[in-house]
Amino acid sequence: MLRADLHVHSCHSGLTGNLAFLRSLDCYSEPDAVYRQARARGMDLVTITDHDSIDGVLELLSCRPDATDVFMGEEISCWWPDTSLEVHVAAYGHTESDHRELQRLRTNVHDVLAYVRAHRILAAVNHPFHFYRGQVPLDRYLQLLAT
Repeated sequence: MLRADLHVHSCHSGLTGNLAFLRSLDCYSEPDAVYRQARARGMDLVTITDHDSIDGVLELLSCRPDATDVFMGEEISCWWPDTSLEVHVAAYGHTESDHRELQRLRTNVHDVLAYVRAHRILAAVNHPFHFYRGQVPLDRYLQLLAT
């Protein structure tokens, strides 16, 4: 069994939106510091899942070009069409080309999930009830989570 934390941010995640007047970030750590901490905590594999960015993991890979324990990851901020419902989809092991296409599609969570399925990209919905406030019927939302 291999260990990996699959929801980790770096300074490349950008602003959180929380306490906007503070312009706070989700994380202030540089990618290599995230890597060292993950390894110190016993992780066998390391990824960085910054919000809508692969810059953190690309920076890590440029610092450690021979690393075999680092893989691509990101957290894609998506929306349920015609609502205010935000859905965060984590993607793993994809390419830079996939990242560009996923960013293009992120205005529609259904399109993002169809893309990851079609391209056999490992994905998960992160913190599924953080943004849910009844914007769509619960049974329809649960169907999304089951896909």
